[in-house]
Amino acid sequence: MKQLAVLAVAVGVLVASCGQRGDGIDLSQSSLRVEVKRLDSALFSMPVDSIDSSIALLQQEYGTFFTLFTQGVIGIGTPENTDFIPLLKSFVSNSMVRDTYLEVQRVFTDNQKLNRQLTDAFKRYQHYFPNAYVPEVYGFVSGFNNSIVLADSCIGIGFDRYLGRDAVYYPQLGIARYLINNMHPEKIPSDCIRAWAIGTFAFNDSINNLVSHMVYEGMLMHFTKRLLPTEPDSLIFGFTQQQVEWCYQNESQMWTTLVEQKLLFDTNAFTITKHIKEAPFTHSFSKESPGKASVWLGYKIVEAYVKANPKVTLKELMAITNYQSILNKSKYRPT
Repeated sequence: MKQLAVLAVAVGVLVASCGQRGDGIDLSQSSLRVEVKRLDSALFSMPVDSIDSSIALLQQEYGTFFTLFTQGVIGIGTPENTDFIPLLKSFVSNSMVRDTYLEVQRVFTDNQKLNRQLTDAFKRYQHYFPNAYVPEVYGFVSGFNNSIVLADSCIGIGFDRYLGRDAVYYPQLGIARYLINNMHPEKIPSDCIRAWAIGTFAFNDSINNLVSHMVYEGMLMHFTKRLLPTEPDSLIFGFTQQQVEWCYQNESQMWTTLVEQKLLFDTNAFTITKHIKEAPFTHSFSKESPGKASVWLGYKIVEAYVKANPKVTLKELMAITNYQSILNKSKYRPT
């Protein structure tokens, strides 16, 4: 098992469950079913006093993810630790955590829609990557610690980080509004798919400049859109519709700014972070720009590459680690 990666990844769409959708792929030929397994429900529905006698059942039902949750998410170690049971009981009986769980149960009364969305997405994944492993998916509550946790065999969804833009908890915790805007249930599928892409297609850090990060992030976005073809750009990127329109209207000017300020090949970590990480806006552009607007430019470069090289499959695209070659072969010319 690879080391647990915790991704705090930070818009309404209906996806049907069978037939051809969006890209002409016949999903009905696949028998795959992805179903979110609710560790949160199992853990918080049992009496606190019976937890010590239920550990073996939780381990059996939730396998590796139970250890990932206790060790990597809530940080209480493994059942072999002498203080594991008291710490787990303390976590489950914490009034704030229990109140949050009740709100999770109210918002996520069932996961049928989410199960359909993830099932369709991973059916497409199997179509493009026939021999690839499809992860198990689990739901949890962690006291607002994590949105998505990822290992090589599973994805975990922190439901308490997706309670909705109006959830009272987030302002109380001091979470910035631009982050809260993406903390709603409809964001879960794209966050899961992007997280899986990050874990499956690692960044080639031997090419460590801004444009390489832009193209890599653009590849992740392209992958996510290919697996979720009916999701709008606003949902995939976590932008408002106005911010998407701003990007289209200012694409050429953004590119010109990066070129003229000689930022594309800048290797400064602070410069890279300002352009590809979550933020209220992108530093080099106007305050009307979304954070990660440079990621949107990277996506446009990848789209141009795919258009200019139509025989390149998604599997071949995601295997490329020379991001400069994607830029060079994209013939990207924003207008």
